[in-house]
Order: sequence, then C-alpha cells, then structure tokens
Amino acid sequence: MKIKGAIFDMDGTLLDSIGVWDKIDYEYLAARGIEVPEDYARAISSLTTMECAEYSIKRFGLEENCDDLINEWEERALFEYAHNLELKPGAREYLEKLKSAGVKLALATSSSKRLYEAAMKHTGVYEMFDAFVTTDDTGKGKTDPEVYLTAAELLGVRIEECAVFEDVPHAVISAKKSGAYVCAVRDERWAADEEFLRGEADLYISDFREMQSGGVISN
Repeated sequence: MKIKGAIFDMDGTLLDSIGVWDKIDYEYLAARGIEVPEDYARAISSLTTMECAEYSIKRFGLEENCDDLINEWEERALFEYAHNLELKPGAREYLEKLKSAGVKLALATSSSKRLYEAAMKHTGVYEMFDAFVTTDDTGKGKTDPEVYLTAAELLGVRIEECAVFEDVPHAVISAKKSGAYVCAVRDERWAADEEFLRGEADLYISDFREMQSGGVISN
C-alpha cells in the first residue's frame, strides 16, 4: 500500500499505556469507595474526554463537575506520560522510516494536548509529527470518523491516501468508514478481539517491528 499520510492513535497503538489508565481508574474510583466495573474501560474507550467525564459522573453518581474530574485524571496521568511511558516495540523505527520516505505524520488521539505533548516529547518523536488532533478538538469520539478526516485535512492529504493505525475495535471501524487504509495494532486490552480486528482492518500487526521489511509505505 502506497501512502502519502499516516495517522496514528497514541494510547495502545504507539504507547504501551494500558497500565497507567487501569491504575488511574482504580485510584480515582477507590478514593470514592467504588470498585472498577469490568466493562468500564470498554464503555469509555470510544468517548471524548468530556464525554468520559459525563458518563462517569452519571454512572457512579459522582458530585464532581466534569472539568474537576478531567483535571484529576490528567494530574494522575501527567507524570507517567512525561517520564515513564515508552513507545511500543518498533514504533520509533517505523515513524523514522515513514518520515524518511516523505510521508506526512499525524497523531489522532482521545488524550488531551497536555498528555500527548508530554508523551511525544518524552519519547523523542514529537518533532516527527506534522499535525495533531484530539477528539475534544472535533467534539466527536472515535465512533465517528471525523478525527481521522480532520487529521488528513491538516496534513493536506486526501484520506484515501492515508493509513490509519489503531488498536481499538470501534476506532478501526470508524477509520475504515473514513476511507483510509487501516492497520490494526495489537494491544493487550483488545487481545480477545483479534479475530474481529483482522476481519475489519486491511492489515493486522502484533507490533511495528513487522513493518520494517515492508508494509505500508509511500512512493
């Protein structure tokens, strides 16, 4: 597949961040005397940050407002993003390969600007990206293709000339609806969905090391 733009999700795709959010979910709910429901991570995975806060407040009957809850989450996460989280195996090398081939790179994430800047600068790849967009920027979660369409527009590339890299099943579906070529990237949280992801995506990889000898590249 020859492409001119590559659009990457961050959490679970470029970053191995599952443990951070599991810990945050546990800590903020435990502080309120609530156990983390088994379906909670999946329920919020398609939402914008604001939608996630609204959902959590309603589901658990919390008294906080959305802004305060979001600030609490981000304060808990920021240190990990700025100091401890690392790229998944082969991710840096693949970004470098695309960049050297003239492919424009975008990050399309549900995380806030504060978190993606911290993580991408800590891992040393921030300057590789030509554009950044969050679901809060578009006002639509990843059950909608708008975040990918916006990323392609910011790159100045038609979405049909882009590849999208995602780990979450509903995001893979939305990326396909956008018209992009879609590569599903394995993450432990969604390991049970591998068969589904293989059926929905154009390509499925266990990690980015599989892309070093070929894969999605530009002319």
